[in-house]
Amino acid sequence: MSHQRVFVSGGSSGIGAAIVDAFAAQGAAVAIGASQRKAAAAARAERINRDGGRAIVVAADLSAGEQCDRAAAEVVEGLGGLDVFVHCAGIDVTETAPTHLTPQATWDRMLAIHLTAAFRLSRTLIPALLAGNRPSIVFVGSVAGLVAWEGDVAYNVAKAGLHHFARCIAADYAKQGLRANAIAPGVIDTPLTRGFASGMPGGEAEAMKTLAGLHPIGRYATPEEVAGVVTFLASDKAGFITGTVLPVDGGMTMV
Repeated sequence: MSHQRVFVSGGSSGIGAAIVDAFAAQGAAVAIGASQRKAAAAARAERINRDGGRAIVVAADLSAGEQCDRAAAEVVEGLGGLDVFVHCAGIDVTETAPTHLTPQATWDRMLAIHLTAAFRLSRTLIPALLAGNRPSIVFVGSVAGLVAWEGDVAYNVAKAGLHHFARCIAADYAKQGLRANAIAPGVIDTPLTRGFASGMPGGEAEAMKTLAGLHPIGRYATPEEVAGVVTFLASDKAGFITGTVLPVDGGMTMV
């Protein structure tokens, strides 16, 4: 991964932050995409640079299309090109509801952040990736894009679309050497997950036990475990893997 140039959207916390750290530890120059947590992203970039690496922060509201285009252009200019794009930016619902009671605003924002932003960023970044070094795209999807979670239609559909978008890119650019894959994590121990769990019956601690029990392996994952899969898919070791959606779910979708 040394000398690679990597952009991680949603890289300021949770899974995205772990992905940033994993690439930086392997010697990659990293652009950290941030929206609400700009200070956290700046602190992470400062630490990476202080430790001898290279990191920049690109701030943008990915629900605004023109900001996606600007952010992508800033990434390419700031890194001097691009080799890997990881779309990890995401939000979760704060309140579940059946389809007919799902607010239009929830639907619009879920698709905007998870799927439309991935398209807008990719559209601008792909020319730079094609000029890069063994280019790769990895989308951070979800098991919710493989199976339907009750009361979460907008999130489910957005993640399913993101999975298929990876396949479409893989088909379009395989002959030009650009690989595209997606991962489908199960429950991961992140601030986003714990925020959702805190609103569940019984409170955060009880809810996290319930969420852990959804996985046959008997626990939820750490962000670092997910990051290891992402760096693998972006590496030469995965050079014959493209157009796949890889569950990282402790066996959740096998039962």
